[in-house]
Parts: sequence; structure tokens; C-alpha cells
Amino acid sequence: MSEITNLKDIINRGRIQAIGNEILTPELAAKIGAAFGTYLGSKGIAVIAREYSNNNRMLKRAFIGGLMSSGVDILNLHSAPVSVLQFSIRRFGASAGAYFSSVSTGKMQNQIRFYDSSGIEFDIKKLDSVNEYLRQNKINRAKPLDVGAITDIPHTQDIYRKAIPQLVDQNLFKNKKQMHVVCDCSYGPGSIVLPGILTSLKVDVIAINAYENDQKSAEMYPNLRSIKSAVNIVKASQADLGVILDTDGSRALYIDETGKILTFEELMMFFMKYDPIISSTKEQPIITTKTASKIIGEFAQELGGFTLLKTRNFPGEISRELREQRGIFGGADTMKFYFPNYGPFSDGVYTTLKILEILAREKIPLSALIRSFPRTIHSYKSISTSYENMSTCKESLRELIQTQGKANIDYQDIIIGMKLIFKDLGWVSICPSMHANAVELEAEGLNAEKSEILIAKAEEFIQSII
Repeated sequence: MSEITNLKDIINRGRIQAIGNEILTPELAAKIGAAFGTYLGSKGIAVIAREYSNNNRMLKRAFIGGLMSSGVDILNLHSAPVSVLQFSIRRFGASAGAYFSSVSTGKMQNQIRFYDSSGIEFDIKKLDSVNEYLRQNKINRAKPLDVGAITDIPHTQDIYRKAIPQLVDQNLFKNKKQMHVVCDCSYGPGSIVLPGILTSLKVDVIAINAYENDQKSAEMYPNLRSIKSAVNIVKASQADLGVILDTDGSRALYIDETGKILTFEELMMFFMKYDPIISSTKEQPIITTKTASKIIGEFAQELGGFTLLKTRNFPGEISRELREQRGIFGGADTMKFYFPNYGPFSDGVYTTLKILEILAREKIPLSALIRSFPRTIHSYKSISTSYENMSTCKESLRELIQTQGKANIDYQDIIIGMKLIFKDLGWVSICPSMHANAVELEAEGLNAEKSEILIAKAEEFIQSII
């Protein structure tokens, strides 16, 4: 591929994404860093972090070189969850931040995400502004004596580990019998913080995949095998909760004590009903995505008049809406949850602590707490296939949609599978079964007839890739 001179060629869903060291090369990363620095202005301060993997390490170092060349000072976090980067931006009063990670639905693809001084991810307009400096080659190069400095901030993660537990009622953990949690860190830097925080709260932790994996591994995490393993360990160990972090730590899957993976809708209703801050503040709206199930709005009304506002599921959209509308809670159907009393962004670690806080207060198993929640009427179908097809289904769907360029179809990565959104029809989730060699389709259409149409369309997609 020829040299990239316009980031729009590699911007997908509001983020820079491309195959590392093939398209997204160190040379290009350095140029992007210089363009980002020019956008910030000299004497700015940026916090930089990454996930594990040699590709992310390589691209981050090249990017830092370009950023320093524009006169921006660097606070270097090395490897850290994205929530620690957002925490650090606010703590140190930085101008912005950048995070390097792998794309969960695409093997060998890397992405760069930018954050503003509030820790909120850049929207497409700000990303376009950075792109203009690169596209027009209007890069500001600092004079030799004004090149940016780089400073390590290695103790920040220790500060984060001590600060986050202060935001929940720690007495609840002391007054309840010890809880047991299975924590799958997906070989991501979340392993640096979550197990230690849980241990400090006297929670018994079984940590799995909690170290840096083989740098050359092409396998993405979490995946079908690791999710199934976590489910089995939760049941075998009689744990109160299972947590499967995404590799960047911003979100997670949650498993109840019976081994059931909770849906996004169940978690939204769980927080709306049982979190005392949310349930008692009905004058402030709840923000969610346009593709969230309608059952959430119905449940909000049943609870006594919550206002539910919906927005696009694009980088930073829910965070900005929470700020502008003074929202009390937010959730994206990509399994991200936002608690404004903590910060305007999603943090899988904090979400985990909020769930455990509620379990400690209610003294009832998680499965019992969600049992009474209403169920929306979906169309459902199970398609038998091989384990290999189940394992690659999510990536194959993404590639199919992108290569065919279907303008009327959008998609969301929901960790365990994919949610396809069809214009004027509704949505359908496509997930591997945890109990059989099959792919499960569940649709919510604008009406019952459209739900059946969605199932048929999704089945066509599945049959084309299996």
C-alpha cells in the first residue's frame, strides 16, 4: 500500500485503525504524533499508554518521537488500562492523551485513540482537525532547545489502586462474609490493577490470564475458549461473580454464580434499580445508545419516571451527553457503563466494584437480583456449526460487512459476539453458544414482523461465512 497521507483512509468508526507495521507503520505513527502535537500546541502535556504487544510498543515509541518533535511534553505510563490513562490525564492536568491498542474484531490490527483534557475520547471532528495538519503537511517542529521532554509516571497505577476503592462503601465489604470473584484479565494490563484492588477489599480472587502473553501471539482475547473457561471456573469454584475484562480494561463481561453471562440490558436494569445514587436521582437523565433495547426505556418508566436519552454509539458520544445533559448514569450496548460521580468514561474496574458493592449491600446472589427483570420479546434462532466457525464468527462478520461496504448496516462489538444494526429494521445480536456448537441469533425489530426479517438477514450472513 502507498504511503498514507490522509488519515481518513484508515479511520474506522471514529478511530485510527490499520494493520500494524504494514499500513500503520512507525513512520506513519511518528507523523501522526507530530500532527497531534501541532494540534495541541507547543508546551502542551500528553499522557501516553498502551496495551501489551510488540506492535503497540513499537507504534507508541514512534508516536512519542513525533509528538516530542512538536514541543509537547510526555507523561509516559508504559502499559496500562485505558481507564488509568484517563485517570492520569485528569490527575496531572494534562492537555490530552493517546492510547495504543489492538482491535478486538481484527487480528493484527492496531488502533490509536485520542483523549481530551477531561479524559473523554476525541470525536470525529477533533480527529479531522488532527488529520488536517497531517494531510496538508503543516507540522510544527520545535526548535532543538524546545523539543518536548519525556517523564515516566510509574507510581500512578499505585495511586489509582488506592483511589478507586474510596469511591465505593468499603464498610460493606468488611461487614459481609468474604466474596469470591473469578477475574479473567485477557492478558491485558488490567491485571496490574484489578486483582490487587479486589484483594485490598478482602475479596477472594481467582485471577486467570493475568500476565503478559507471548508477544508474537496472533490470538485475540477474550475469545470463545477463554470465555467458556471462565464460565466453567465460576461454576466450579462457586464464585459470587465472574469478570472477563477486555484487553484495554474499559469494559467487561459479567457472569453470575450460575455461570450465566449477563446481557447489557440486565446490567443496565441492575444498576438503575439497585444503585442508590442512580435510583434516587430521577430528575437527572440516563444516557444510552440508540441501538439499546427498548426494554430499558420501559423499565425506566416502571421504576417511576426516569428520563432516558439516546445517542449514537461513537467515541466520546455518551461522555459528552452526560456532561451536557447532567446525566446520572450511562451505558453503551458495547458493554460500557458510565458513572459521572467517578468520571465521564467507562472503566471495567470501577464497574466491577459497583456490582460487588450492590451484592454486598443486598446480600442476595446476583442471579436472584436479576430474575424479576422484564424480558423483551425477541425473535430467536440457533444455527449449528463447528467450533472453529464459532471461534472466528465475530471477525468474519466484521470483514464481511466492511468488504461489502453495506451502507445500511452498522455493527457493534459486544465482546462475546456482534450486534448488527439494520437501518429501518432494528438489530440482531450474533453470539456463540456457551453450551453447544451453535451460533445464537436474537433480534429486536421495530415490530414483530421486522424481527423475523432480521433473523432471516442475519442467517444469510452466517451461512455465507460458515
